[in-house]
Amino acid sequence: MTELELLKKWVRALMAGLDKEIDEKTKTRLMEYCGRACARHYKSIEKVKKLQRKTKDIDELLDRLNQQKGFWCGEWMRKGKIIYSVCQECGCPLVRASLVEKSPTFCRCSLGWVKAVFEQALGIPIKVQLIQAKGKGDKVCKYIVRF
Repeated sequence: MTELELLKKWVRALMAGLDKEIDEKTKTRLMEYCGRACARHYKSIEKVKKLQRKTKDIDELLDRLNQQKGFWCGEWMRKGKIIYSVCQECGCPLVRASLVEKSPTFCRCSLGWVKAVFEQALGIPIKVQLIQAKGKGDKVCKYIVRF
């Protein structure tokens, strides 16, 4: 067994353990923590900071984010105090690289990524909902950011 195969099995076991042993609220907090780490390590927060300096408002920032190739799996749009996005494909680099499998639990990681990015962008705490998720069997992933 290669290290890559071991890693895949290890992550599968971790997800199964979280699903079996951990309550929903704690599971979500843990996965969001991982998503925030992903936003830091993949330099997503740095990209937002750089773009922020060049923009005058949130609409312009969203336009610039949407122009960043590979930054996100869909387009960010705003309606009033709600920002939303629909992704046709999973945006997680770990899923795309076949290191982990999509699952309802693993999809919660993206909530932390979105929170980290938009709390940086807006400078305030936000709420994020994952309305639909490919990991739950939906055809798309749909996010709503409330600020």
